[in-house]
Amino acid sequence: MSNPFRPSSVQQCAAALAVSGLFAVAPTDAAAAGKSVRVHVQAPVDFHNPLATRLDSLESYGPALFSQSFEIPYDTLEGLIDDKLDEMVPNSIGGTVVCTDPCPDVTWSIRLSPTFKFTKKNQPVVTKIGPSGDARVKVELSAQAKVAIHADVHAETWFDSADVPVDVFVIIGVKASVEVGLWPKIDPKPVALEFTLDDKNIDLELNGTAAALGAKWGTIIGLSPVGLLVGGPILGPILAFLGDEAADVAEQKVSEVFYDRAERLFAEATRGLEDMVNDHIEPYVNQANDIKDKLLNKPIKGVNKSVGQLLSQLGASIELHTVTPDGGLAASAVVRMTGAAAGGKMFGTVRMPTKTCEYAKVNGGPLKGATIPLGLVPANEDLKSKVGQPCSAVLGADGIARQVYLGANPRTALGPTAQSLPTWKSSGSLTWKGNLVAEADWYACKFEIGGLPGAAVVELATGGAVAAHLVDQKHRYFELSAAGKSLVFDNFLAPLKLEGGNAQVILGGAGKCGGGGGGGGLAPNKLKELKDMLDPSKCPQCGILRKPGSEHIIEVTNGDAFAKTKFGKELVQQVNTARASKLTPKAGAPAVKPGAVKPGMNR
Repeated sequence: MSNPFRPSSVQQCAAALAVSGLFAVAPTDAAAAGKSVRVHVQAPVDFHNPLATRLDSLESYGPALFSQSFEIPYDTLEGLIDDKLDEMVPNSIGGTVVCTDPCPDVTWSIRLSPTFKFTKKNQPVVTKIGPSGDARVKVELSAQAKVAIHADVHAETWFDSADVPVDVFVIIGVKASVEVGLWPKIDPKPVALEFTLDDKNIDLELNGTAAALGAKWGTIIGLSPVGLLVGGPILGPILAFLGDEAADVAEQKVSEVFYDRAERLFAEATRGLEDMVNDHIEPYVNQANDIKDKLLNKPIKGVNKSVGQLLSQLGASIELHTVTPDGGLAASAVVRMTGAAAGGKMFGTVRMPTKTCEYAKVNGGPLKGATIPLGLVPANEDLKSKVGQPCSAVLGADGIARQVYLGANPRTALGPTAQSLPTWKSSGSLTWKGNLVAEADWYACKFEIGGLPGAAVVELATGGAVAAHLVDQKHRYFELSAAGKSLVFDNFLAPLKLEGGNAQVILGGAGKCGGGGGGGGLAPNKLKELKDMLDPSKCPQCGILRKPGSEHIIEVTNGDAFAKTKFGKELVQQVNTARASKLTPKAGAPAVKPGAVKPGMNR
């Protein structure tokens, strides 16, 4: 119902609800805070910024598009409705009725003071209807308010007068509910409103039964021909003081005015309750029905297609999952893919470096965790004798693990009450092509991966003999096969180079040291100084040894003793200077990295 005194604060709250396309939710306990409404989209693109999409961030896409905590501001609304009731009633209503003989003239006045108070401040509660995939919820609210009227009634004739205080009240209950479908369009049913007369100190002949939907209290009051004051809490005292004729006049005028004002006040208070329900329960769906369209139209950079255009090639569908945690509401639209094979292929090469970086790793002391690149040393020398042999014999069947992305798990955004779905699936068959070849900086084998979907996010992870030959990598790609050609896009959705009409995936490459180029490491004089220290006789207290399981990492087990040596002191000073300036050390200074470094990794 439209209400001319609807407050601006309520309008602002309604506008916020319109953005969400949902509704305010909060617990039934009035002391508790409002519950959260969340709407997510879990798709293989960054919904907020599609051009920033990265495949290595797939699991993190799906933050709430809308997240807000709501509760009905009862205290604010109570004051606003109470002020409006005061505005409706003049301070004093009265007049004089001239009566012909034998009755005297009667002067009368009524001063009315209405009050409005909520007696039950429950908050709306949301419950899920059916399983999470049905995307249907019910919102219910139960509240209650007391409308009281204090009247000071005065009546007098030339020979006597009466002053009577009158207090009457009614307690009105309001119940509201609405069912809403959330997918593919937000589809609300009409809001059902029910008013009840929960208590009173006047005779309203309603016996506490519910009023019919849409009925107004003014109509109900009008159905009682005797009005509000059957038996007359006003008339009795007046009759005791005034003569019969004067009492008749007082009864007529005072009752007419009091009944009329009370009826208006009760009806206006009910309109305030109805507005409260509509402002905080009605789902304002007009601005929220484009969530699915926005998702389908999101462009995927590099691919030059939208999510909607790729749905059939991805074998994908969009599901909406909803949960109602603690009386709140969380919903997420999830793009899910079958991962079924559909003629998709990827082609590429594994490059195993002929050299790798040797590192010194410091444990403890001021350089704790630092890795110091020493320089490149020969690597994968066992492959020299295998050049020309079939790649399948050299690298085996487990050299590259393959899996395809199936879509986000609803539980990621919605928590443990939502359906749990797998995120990745093993897929594709690996075939090595041709023989091992030797090139300037690496040994190389070509491969083909078949049995993939026609379009998919594919993760390749090296293992087995490939990882053992210093190609320890995991990369994600977007594969798109069409017209007999294979297009592949990298982690940032940039297209890979084509060879023979097909994109080429490159795993591995030349060995590198630190953050620099292929020959990075210590300056020659510093490298000799450090290597001299690696002789246990040069610094026995440093505890220098080869790291078990790797011939390319040397550990300094006593970092404190190492930091006290001439070289260690210089290194600590260089590192502290670099940290203070937040700059990479200048050329010639060692490139110090925190944490473990795997030799030969092509990063």
